Amino acid sequence: MTALLPPDLPVLTGLGGVAAAQEWLRELPDLIDEVRDGWQLTLSAPLHGGSCSWVAPTTLADGTNAIVKIGWPHREMYGEPLALRAWAGRSAVRLLEHDPDRHALLLERCEPGTPLTAFAGTAHDRLRAAAAVLRDLWPVPVPDGLEDLGAVLAEWAGLAEERMARLRPGYDPGLVGYGVELLRTLPASAERRVILHGDANPGNFLAAGRRPWLAIDPKPMVGDPAYDLWPLLGQVDDPFSYDDPAPLVRDRIALLADELELTSDRVAAYCVARAVEYALYEAHHGRVPDGAEAIRAARTLAG
Repeated sequence: MTALLPPDLPVLTGLGGVAAAQEWLRELPDLIDEVRDGWQLTLSAPLHGGSCSWVAPTTLADGTNAIVKIGWPHREMYGEPLALRAWAGRSAVRLLEHDPDRHALLLERCEPGTPLTAFAGTAHDRLRAAAAVLRDLWPVPVPDGLEDLGAVLAEWAGLAEERMARLRPGYDPGLVGYGVELLRTLPASAERRVILHGDANPGNFLAAGRRPWLAIDPKPMVGDPAYDLWPLLGQVDDPFSYDDPAPLVRDRIALLADELELTSDRVAAYCVARAVEYALYEAHHGRVPDGAEAIRAARTLAG
């Protein structure tokens, strides 16, 4: 079992200090055995990827290559099988099997599986590639059972306010107040509601054989498509590390807005809101300087 649960595996180190995850971590060896036997899998060493699930390449009894994912039960992961089933392989990995009792998914394996972060093109090329995936996912009919973006962002707004008052991290109160207002008001003015990927960072787009890129690891909600773009803007590289990031950021927002038939102002507003929320999240977890970087990004976006 050591080969399947090496001590440096991110899911072990990431959840090791989370009190609510300790029972699940104790059960994980048995869960792996049960999922392997139930689906007759030949498991390979796990991937050193996400911090909230155990993920490994596997081979099915008929020789098909796949990925098995066993998730720690928490709010963000419950919608993944619903979204993948709705997308049915349309620019996202196919869901092959789902074991709701063990929170296990059997997924199509992307081959070669190179992440968009390693794509040799420019940042604009990576943005266009990801936009093409989202453009294909958003028109799919929305299934029942996914969380509403407006309700989630209203919760985040309250948390951000509480953390700002309690922690006093030194962030610009006017900017934080503006971000909180956007969290509360933006979803209600959306012109359409789609299945959001929810974590559209470039590491969650993998090169595949049947399509240029497939989305993986959604944390789906239902709401305004402009919400999805902040991780792409900030992570195809670090635009805020440039001496004068504002023109570069405006250019990238305009590109995404044009590719996805959105308005630049709306994309920018969601980016401000999400940057402010992330800054207070970081402060809550004792990472005030990291949060300050997000506040600087929000200031650039708001400008």
